[in-house]
Amino acid sequence: MAISVQSRRTKQKVPYFTATVRVTPYPSASKTFPNKRDAREWAREQERELKKQADRGAIRSDVPKLTIAQLLREFLDDPATQALGYYPDLSLLCAWWSSHCGTERVLEFNVLKVRKARDLLRPGRAAGTVNRYLSAMRSAWNWARAAGLVPQEHVWPARVMLKEPKGRVRFLSDAELASLREAVVGVYGPQLFALTIVSIATGVRQGELLRLKWSDVDLRQSKITILKTKNNEPRSVYLPTAAGEALQSLRKLDVVSPVHVFVDPRDGKPFDKSKLRYRWKLARQAAALKDFRWHDLRHSCASLLAQNGATLLEIGAVLGHKSPSATMRYAHLVQGAPVTGHAALDQKLKG
Repeated sequence: MAISVQSRRTKQKVPYFTATVRVTPYPSASKTFPNKRDAREWAREQERELKKQADRGAIRSDVPKLTIAQLLREFLDDPATQALGYYPDLSLLCAWWSSHCGTERVLEFNVLKVRKARDLLRPGRAAGTVNRYLSAMRSAWNWARAAGLVPQEHVWPARVMLKEPKGRVRFLSDAELASLREAVVGVYGPQLFALTIVSIATGVRQGELLRLKWSDVDLRQSKITILKTKNNEPRSVYLPTAAGEALQSLRKLDVVSPVHVFVDPRDGKPFDKSKLRYRWKLARQAAALKDFRWHDLRHSCASLLAQNGATLLEIGAVLGHKSPSATMRYAHLVQGAPVTGHAALDQKLKG
């Protein structure tokens, strides 16, 4: 093993120092500093870390030069990662980290740099959204520790997640629903209209909806089957008449995919979240909807069902909630409403 610190000068005669560390079996690692003291300190720390890992045989030999971008690429290329139902979302979140922190060395990525990245994410994003970005990077980091790309003792930092407000329930009023129906047709025609109507009618999550294939749609029995769900448990959802008609209208378009339900009419390729995000923004503005997100269409489904007699158990089944606690956010909508058995109970009390 060896440490060397070489003094050099720029064309403007400004001195700088390049520290180089060599520890078998790892390739040499180098870094430049404005002063000799910092260069030596970094080199000694790298030497201690690499010697410790060499004794354990715990990490790959290329780790000293591995960057965050390379780590994320390997994480996203892993078959187990690609099998995740939320892989498209995960890849978009990881793309942000690659863009903003990709050149950072893995061995130098610490809590201060994670917090700095979090501060970059905060402007214009809700706390929950920022936390999703952090969770994506944490998943990649923990995968890398298990894969030998990150030393075991380099754990993901604690207490970096933002505090989120209590779950909100924003849903469409009758007037807002009418405005939205008109707006989605005007902005992008049948495709966006069908996406919106089916989302409200079924409560299916955005990612699940975009992955929908014609083989998953049974118009005769008025149902759709969601094979890849957030909970990894396939489920079937009732398809109301309005939603079925919206899907049938897609069959009559000039551009129709034999496989995917929702496609871009310009090129026939499946709709993705980035395409939907832009068009949804325009439709939301045209409908004058304030503080309204795509996920709120799912809330609208739940609230409309609750207001028309559905129980919390039925709402949870439609939305695919794995835990009853997830459905409790809609409890206030059904409080005080009669449930199955109330009529019979009333008759018995009357004698």
